[in-house]
Amino acid sequence: MVRGSLLSQCLGEFFGTLVLVFFGVGIVNAAVLAGVTQGLWQVAAVWGGGVALAIYATGAISGAHLNPAITVAMTVWRGFPARKVPAYSVSQLAGAFCGSLILYGMFHGLLAHFEAIHHILRGAGGSEVSAMVFGEYFPNPAMIGASGEAYRQVTMPTAMLAEGIGTAFLASFVFALTEQRNTTAARLPVPIFIGLCLAIIIMIVAPLTQAGLNPARDFGPRLVSYLLGWGRVAIPGPRGGFLTVYILSPLIGAVVGAGVYQALTRKLRQPEARLAEADYAPVVADMEPRDQEHIAAAERVSMSQVEPSVILVPCADCGRAGCRIARRAAELVVATTGEAVMRAAEQCPRGSKSFIVAVDASSLCQASAELQKLGVRAGAVVSAPEVLSRAGLVRPGVDVQARVEELAQALAGEIKASLESVLAEVRERRHYREEMAPVMERFRGIWSKVEAMAAPNGTPEAAERQRPELLSRRSRNLFAKLDEIVPPAQWSEPHDLFQDALLCLAYALEGWTAGEASRWEQNLEKARVQVKPLLRRLDS
Repeated sequence: MVRGSLLSQCLGEFFGTLVLVFFGVGIVNAAVLAGVTQGLWQVAAVWGGGVALAIYATGAISGAHLNPAITVAMTVWRGFPARKVPAYSVSQLAGAFCGSLILYGMFHGLLAHFEAIHHILRGAGGSEVSAMVFGEYFPNPAMIGASGEAYRQVTMPTAMLAEGIGTAFLASFVFALTEQRNTTAARLPVPIFIGLCLAIIIMIVAPLTQAGLNPARDFGPRLVSYLLGWGRVAIPGPRGGFLTVYILSPLIGAVVGAGVYQALTRKLRQPEARLAEADYAPVVADMEPRDQEHIAAAERVSMSQVEPSVILVPCADCGRAGCRIARRAAELVVATTGEAVMRAAEQCPRGSKSFIVAVDASSLCQASAELQKLGVRAGAVVSAPEVLSRAGLVRPGVDVQARVEELAQALAGEIKASLESVLAEVRERRHYREEMAPVMERFRGIWSKVEAMAAPNGTPEAAERQRPELLSRRSRNLFAKLDEIVPPAQWSEPHDLFQDALLCLAYALEGWTAGEASRWEQNLEKARVQVKPLLRRLDS
C-alpha cells in the first residue's frame, strides 16, 4: 500500500533506482573490468536480485516503478495519476545518475587500467568497449564487438525491436504479478519473480542491445559517461539511436505489453463460469461492531456529494484592522484556489468532510473561538498577527490600517502554502469520485433489478435463468471495472467493502439460477447490509 506525499514517493523512486543501478550496473563494471563472472547468467542474476531488493526497499513508499516505461504503462492502463509521471521520471533518472557516479568513484582505477591495457582512448572510436560499463550499445561490444561487421549483425531496427519486445514482456509480467485478481501470485515473492523475469529477458536480449529495458537505467549512466570524457561516443553514440533504441522503444514496448495483458485478461476472464461449491462460502463474516467503521468510511468517501474540502473562516467583521486583513486574505485565497470557499462560522458543517481553517485576526476576535462555540472543530488555525510578525511585516509603530492590502497578500500566500498538501488530496478525492460515478450508476441499475426479483421457487427453466445470469455477469464485470480504479491508500477499505458487496450480489444471482433459495437470500442480505449506506446516498 503506497502512502505519503509526492515528495516521499519521489524519494522512494530515487533511492530504489539508485539501488537498482548500483547492483545492476555495478555487476557490469565488475564483469567487464575485473572479469569476476563466468558468463552472462551471473550478470543477469545480480540484475534480477538488485531489482528485487529495490522493490522490497521502496514498494511501500512509492510503488517501486523504478522505470519510466513502467510508470507510463501504469498511467495508461492502471490509472496512475498522470501529473506524477514527470516527478517520478526525473526521480528515477536522478537515482540512476547518482548510482552511476558512486560506481565510477569505486571503479575508476580499474576502468583506467582496463583502457590502458586495451589501448582505448576515451571518447575516440571504439571506446564504447569501456563506455559500456555505464550506458548500453548495440550490439553488445563485449560479446559481438564494435566493428563494422558487428554493426551489420545488429541493425538499428533490430535493436529497437529487441528493446521493445523485451520491455513488453517485462511490463506484462509486472502487471500479471501485481494483478489483484491473480490468486496464484502471493504478495511476498512478487519482487523476486519480477527480478527473475528481468534476468531471463537479459539472457536473451543482452547480446543484442545489452538489455536496457529502462530509459532511466540507460540515460542516467550514459549521461555520467558523457560528462566523464566519452563525449559523442556516449551521446548520441557511435551509431546514434540512443533516443529511439533505449528510450522510445522501451516506452512503447511497456505500453503495448501491458495493454496486451490487460486485453487478454478481459477476454479470457469468464465471470459467468460456475464456481465450485466451496466458492459460495460467505465473502465476509456477519457485521461486527468494528465493521460499522468501514460502513461509515464508505458513506463518507465513496458516495459523499462533492463539497469544497477547504473552508476558510475569517473572524467576524468588527471594524478592527486585523479583521479586515483576515477577511481580505481569505478572499484572495478563494479567488485563486478553486478548491476553497469562504464562509461564516455558523455556515460550517459539523461533520468532518470539510477541512476548515480558522483565520484569526487577534486574540480579541478569534474565528476559532466562534467555531468552537458552534460545535465545529477547525482543522487548522492561522493566526494573522503571528504570521505577519514572523515575516517582519508587523512591528511596533507600523501603521497597519494603511497596509491592509499588502499584509493581506502576505497572509494569503502563507495560507496557500500551508494548504498545498490538503488541496492535492482534494483533487485526488474529486478525481476518484469522477471515476466512480459511472460505476455507481451501473450498480444502481443492477441493484434495482435484483431487488425486484422474487426468491426462486424450485429450479427455474432455462428461459427464466437468462435474466439473472445476465445480471450476474454484469455484477462481476462491474467488480472488474471497480478493481481497475486505483484509489488513494486511505480509501482502500470502502473500496474493498463495495467489491465484496458486488461479489455477494453475483453469488446471490448464481444461487437463484441454481434454484437454491437459501444461497440467494443469504448472499443478497450480505450485499444489502454492506451497501446500505451507499444506497442511501444514491437515493438521496
